[in-house]
Parts: sequence; C-alpha cells; structure tokens
Amino acid sequence: MGVTIMRPEYDGVKFYSMQDWSTGENLEKAAKILESFNENEDYADINKVIELYNVQQLINSGAYLREWDEDIIDHYKKLSIPLTKVLGKFFGKINDENFQLITRSVSIGYVEDYWELFVKFRIYKKVSGEMFAAYINDPKTTLWILLQQEELVKYYGKELADVLRISEQTPHLVISKFLERHDKESPYHFPKELNPTEYEGILQNYINSDTANLNHLQLLARTQSSKECPISDKLRLCAKRACDSYWEKHPFTGVHVGYGIGVEFADVSEIKSVKRLENNDYKITYDVKWLLENLDFPTILNNFRYVFEQFDDCWRSSLVSVKSQLGVFERTLFVRGVKDYIKGNNFDVVDNLSTMQVKGCYDILKSRDIRLEDVFKWFFEEYLPQEFGVNGFRFNPPSEGTTLVEKCRTIASEMDGVLKQFRMYVQDGEIDRELFEMSSEHIVFSNLSGFVKNKYAYENSNDIQNEQFMLFSDQSHLCYIEKTKSRYTRFCDLLIQEDILLSDFFEYQKENIRWLIEKDIVIEKSDGYLELNGPKVFILKDLYDHDVICPQYYDDELKKIIDEWIMNGDLRLENSLFSKPEQDYLNYELNKSSYSNGLDLRNKYAHSTYPENEKIQLVDYIRLLKIMVLVITKINDEFCLREEICEKMEKA
Repeated sequence: MGVTIMRPEYDGVKFYSMQDWSTGENLEKAAKILESFNENEDYADINKVIELYNVQQLINSGAYLREWDEDIIDHYKKLSIPLTKVLGKFFGKINDENFQLITRSVSIGYVEDYWELFVKFRIYKKVSGEMFAAYINDPKTTLWILLQQEELVKYYGKELADVLRISEQTPHLVISKFLERHDKESPYHFPKELNPTEYEGILQNYINSDTANLNHLQLLARTQSSKECPISDKLRLCAKRACDSYWEKHPFTGVHVGYGIGVEFADVSEIKSVKRLENNDYKITYDVKWLLENLDFPTILNNFRYVFEQFDDCWRSSLVSVKSQLGVFERTLFVRGVKDYIKGNNFDVVDNLSTMQVKGCYDILKSRDIRLEDVFKWFFEEYLPQEFGVNGFRFNPPSEGTTLVEKCRTIASEMDGVLKQFRMYVQDGEIDRELFEMSSEHIVFSNLSGFVKNKYAYENSNDIQNEQFMLFSDQSHLCYIEKTKSRYTRFCDLLIQEDILLSDFFEYQKENIRWLIEKDIVIEKSDGYLELNGPKVFILKDLYDHDVICPQYYDDELKKIIDEWIMNGDLRLENSLFSKPEQDYLNYELNKSSYSNGLDLRNKYAHSTYPENEKIQLVDYIRLLKIMVLVITKINDEFCLREEICEKMEKA
C-alpha cells in the first residue's frame, strides 16, 4: 500500500450547474483560461487538466454572462473544442508507475471529475488490479465516489469486493444503496463478486460497533428484507435493541425547541378557539355545550369536517402527509427508508390532534349514552337508504362489553366489509349478499373505484413539477433580487407584493422566468411589470398544497384549464374512492405491505401480534375509529357527487 498523501488545494474553475450561484464567477475565470489556452502546452499538473474539463462543461452547458453576445459565446465554444485532445493526451500517460502519485495529487474538489475521465478514456485497462487494490486499501479512499462508476466497478470487481468486506465505509454504502430513500436513483454500483448474502454480516458488525449511527440503527430496525439486500428479523431486533441501548447511554440533555398541542372541551363562547401557551405549546378548546346540544347523527359526522376540520372544502382528508408540509431539514437531513411513509413534524401534530379530537368526541357522546360506533351503523343502514335509496349495506360494530382487542379486531374487519360492499355497489349497482359472503379477496385501496369519473387529478409532467417548485418552494432561487433582498421566501409572494420587472432579476434567473412566461404562468404586462396568471396559479397552489386536486369542485373557468393540461399530458385523472395521499395514509395506518414503518393496525389484531398494553390498545382503537370516519366521509362524498352529476345531466 502506498503512502497516504495529503490532497493539494486548488482554487480552479468548477462547474456545478447552471443554477449555481458560483456560475458567473466561474465563467469569468473560464474566459481568461480559454483566451490564453495553448493546446500544445505540456501539462504536468493533473488539477490544471481537470480544470480544463470543467471549463469545457461550463461553456457547453449554455450558461453565459449577460455582457456576452452570440459572437462571443460561439467564440468560446470553438476555443473549448481542443480541450478534449489535451485531456486525452494527459490521461493516456497514466499507468502503473504513476497511477498512485497522480491519483493522490487530485484536489478534493476534482476527485469525482478525475474518476469520470479515468473511465471515459478507459484508463483502467492500463492500471493493474494490484495497483488499484493498493490504492483502495487505504482507509481514506472515498469508496462512494468509485462506486458511482459502473465500468470501474465491473473491471475491478474482485478488488472492490475484497475491500468492501472489511471497510468501515461499507455499511453506510449498503444502507444508502438498498435501504435508504433518495429523490433520485442511488448512484452506487456494487460488484457482483460481493454476494448480497454477505450484507447481513457486514450490517451485524456495524450494529455491534461503537460507531453505528443512530439514524441508521432506527432505519435497520424498521426496514424490510428484499432480494437485493436480505434482512433477517434477528438483525432488525438487534438494531432495535441497539437504539434502546443508545438512549440509555445518551439521555437527552440539550435544548429542545418544539411545540405541542392540547385539546379541551369546555363551556366557551366560540365553537373553536386556539390559545398559545408557554414553550410554543398550543391549546385548542371546543365548545362542549354546543356539542352536547347537537347530538343528531348527521351533525355528529359533520363535526369532523366543520368543527374538527379533518376534511377540507373538497372533502380531502387533512390527516395525510404531503410533500409541501415537509420542512427543509425534514427533507434533507432525516434518513428515510426505501419503503418509509414520509412524514414530518406537521403530520405528527395533526395526527395527535385528530386522535385527541376523536377520543374527546367519543367520551362526550358516551356521557349521553351515544356510541360513535352506532353512528357508523346508522350511516350505512339508515342514512344511505333514506338519502340516496341505497340498500343492502351492513355494518356490525363491536358491542360495548367486549375487550379492546376484540373491538379493534371487529372494527377493522367491518371496515373491510363496508369497502367491499361499496366496491360491489359501484360495479353492480346493488349488493348481492350471497355473492358478498363468498368474497375473500383482500381490499387494496388503490383498486377501489368510485362512481365519479375523473374525480382526482395529479401532476404528470416535469413542467408541472417545475412550475410548482419555482412559484411556491422556499428553495426556489427566484425569490431573491437586489431590490428586496431576502424579504420573501417564495417567488409567488414576491410577484404578489411588489412591482417587479424582468430586468430586476439576475441573468441566471431570467431563463426560468422567461420559461414561466412562455408557459403562461407568469404574465409580462404591456408596461413591463410581471404578474401571476391567477387561475392557473390557483390550481398549481392547490395541487402543491395537497398533492391532488378535485376538478369536480372547480368552476367552469378552472375546469377548462384542467382539460387543457390533461390534453398536454401535464395532469392525469383517476376515479378512485380515495385520493393517492389518502391511499398512502391508509396503507401506513393499517398494514405494512407498502410501508416498512407502517402502524399495521389492521394486521396486528387480525394476526394476534398486538401489544399487551391496554393503553396502546385504546389508542389503536381510537385510530381505527378515526379511519372509519374517513371511510364514511369518502363514501358519502361519492354518493353526493353522483347525485349532483345526475341532476346536472337531467337539467341539460
């Protein structure tokens, strides 16, 4: 093994992306290098050569300074063409004799570029496996960079496999490649010489070590096994115990900044009031007198929409997790499993609040000898026949005297039953009880269709995603201009609150704004000022906030825009009972088929793997009641919309 050499510092041109704030400065440097470039110069410094590669990438990216015209841009593009010859000439000289010295002389900022060029010019054919092994056996070698080059991994498969079996970097790489969720596909490639069955031992040693990361331990404790990375129950249990041991050894002593929510039911003047307490806590008070004076069953169910606000104006559930609710740290710092249900602090707050709401409502009704379960039975067996002429639904709630385990088991089973009945009614227009009793098919939420065609619309193109990001994300680079500095965190707020011209933006921002103008999302008025296209931005904001929109609740003007975007392929339509966010939420709550961190409320009681703690059983039951409210509300919405559509057709 060669002697470890400190990598030199080199402040050269570096191309990251066209949107990076360093692009302008790097373009100025690149222009000077191109003007003085001599293709016959004999380069000795690897970093100067890699800098030429970055200059070429920068010029070919389409980025340019505002003072450059078309002639200057073409001039620099022509000057950058011979750079490839210089790169090939230098890399062609790399062999066993100088490989170690050159490779270790690369500046830290150019290491990834070096290996890209190493593969591009197929230099691995001139460097022996022994010499490559000597390099990668150095513990300081960044294996994650090497594993991004698929050809390199194939060529040096044996050497990389030998190192990965013993390297402290390997557990992190295995977790990142196979177990951790990424916005993009993992860039790592593993050699076929390292069998997936070896990962278990590698991860077990990691769990037993003193260097195991808590986030990784938590991920291993809840992950699921796969063909690509087999994980045993024993390994998951070891990871869970390691997490428990960590907290015993490291009790929390730091400063915690957060907030909680408390719920109370009292005799107050408003149906709902919110009060901020100390330590960022909030107390929500509901008028118990009003609740006790309005005990008719329709109002009890409507309370979950109009008092507890568990549904919005389009009857979308507010309990679900959506991307826009995740904070920047939740999006970037948390370790997520490949099959994790992605949720953040906002979801947890709403989840706890809604559970307390249902528990409080349940107890208030019980004090007046009303069972929420009986309200559910009334909905299916009295309300649907009376309101819509729909007969045949049956719902048999758990009786008062049964244990919490039996209550959970029964309510979960009845939930499946009414969903199967609804599916049958949609398909056949009636519920054939004999046929229903023969059915043993498992309910898949994504396969449950409703009456209403084109009920939900979802983003279906990169254009729609980019429009939402630029307008509403606090990570968009369009919200900062010299005139207002950092006053606004969203581009849409900047345009709404200020009089802004296209010339107020930096050159690197203008391309995206021109694109938004071209897409008719932003309008450049006759006086030059920019404004938002209100109807289109309204739809985009609704989609951004909820991950789904409901065209049936839009007016005709908005529906025309929806139709246009569907024709263009920007949106796609579905007619399921539950929206995609609601399907994901239900799968998270009720089973683990979709999410490794799911609560498994349905299956753990069906298969008797429930917890023995009765307090946990009670919370589980309240959660199941909450989900039952969601199921009833969505079924009711289907029948209401179907009736409205029929009335419109009759009038037409």
